[in-house]
Amino acid sequence: MWDLIIKNARVVDPVNHLDGKADVAVQDGRIAAVGEILEGEAREIKDCTGLVLMPGLIDSHLHLGSMFGSPYGHRMAALAGVTTCLDMAGPIEDILSYAKDAGAGLNVAMLEGFSPNDLFGTMNPTKEQMRGFIRDTLQRGALGFKLMGGHWPLPVETCKEMVALADEMNSYCAWHAGSMTAGSNIEGFREVLDAVKGHRLHLAHINAYCRGRIAPVLDEALEAIEGLKQNPNIWSESYVAVNNGTILACDEEGNIIDHVTKTCLKTFGFEPNAEGMRQAFLAHCAYAVRDTGTVSELIEGEEALRFWEEKNTDIGGSFPVNPALSRYLLAQAKRDDGSFVVDAISTDGGCIPRNLQIETGLSLVRFGALSLSEFVVKTSVNPARHLRLQDRGHLSVGATADITVFDLERQKALATWVSGKPVLENGKISGQ
Repeated sequence: MWDLIIKNARVVDPVNHLDGKADVAVQDGRIAAVGEILEGEAREIKDCTGLVLMPGLIDSHLHLGSMFGSPYGHRMAALAGVTTCLDMAGPIEDILSYAKDAGAGLNVAMLEGFSPNDLFGTMNPTKEQMRGFIRDTLQRGALGFKLMGGHWPLPVETCKEMVALADEMNSYCAWHAGSMTAGSNIEGFREVLDAVKGHRLHLAHINAYCRGRIAPVLDEALEAIEGLKQNPNIWSESYVAVNNGTILACDEEGNIIDHVTKTCLKTFGFEPNAEGMRQAFLAHCAYAVRDTGTVSELIEGEEALRFWEEKNTDIGGSFPVNPALSRYLLAQAKRDDGSFVVDAISTDGGCIPRNLQIETGLSLVRFGALSLSEFVVKTSVNPARHLRLQDRGHLSVGATADITVFDLERQKALATWVSGKPVLENGKISGQ
């Protein structure tokens, strides 16, 4: 007697070299059997004829904290078929405070954003202050921290020291490229390569540095690919959405605070201030993230402008700034040994409405840029290995029963299980 049998799906499990019609049995939260036809009884039988079943979808870069729009990133990710995710900014307490009510039953890990000016009143903290921050962050439950260079630039020497200390203290370290001497662009990418010098690093959303701001998009994407090939100590992901994510707040003088937002406004020809933001909304070049009370949504035009003003500018937002060419090239580029240059497809979504690993990522499969097995490698196998989740990312007997089922034709997630418990059923959330 099994707890669950999922029958008749196309099962795609690259680790076990499986791509074909099969049944999957679950018992006590783990994979109990996988076979063409499983005979036996189960408390529940789920017929998934015509659907694809894969090891649980892992999003290695999203945002659950309310500062990016709402505390409902858990639900947003669950609706998109995610079973495990890494939040890439925190704040830790913010996410934990909402988890009971907003959580959806996902596996969640967190990184804390590093803001030394807020913590210590300086952009150049001492080494002991940096150690103390890392130690405290780990004790509070995060895997480590993220350098928010693109949004909140720091001196590159501070970033270099933090990367080295992360290795020394066995802390996870991610970096949104950018500093006080280079922007969130291909120049910032070059600076990261020079600063890291062999240390381990998660370089966030590599596509964000290939938007054609310094050189043509093609040249920037090819440079990023070559740079990652030469630096195998750097792990990276890219997302497949047109829109980015940022914070639209202004200071008391009406100047935009977030450096990503400033750059986006300049890209579309607007001044980096409140008036430029108003013009961007009315020109439909900017979107606001609105909390509906259950999920987040993107709004634009006059509606977005009114909402931004009602919230005294302090909201999350989005700009359509990611070129298709760089997104395509970075998603499929490979090393000489056949492994992917960019290790994973992420979303940088969560509460930012662009959780498109399945919805848009599968377009790469339909187009022929990736095989379905390769898609699973980039959205489950590689992130699981990177996060040291040895019992996830595959459907071996005894592995944790994290499972995602989707409709390939409609490119839509329909069902998920986390440790054998249903989280998404027929497109609706059942997990808590």
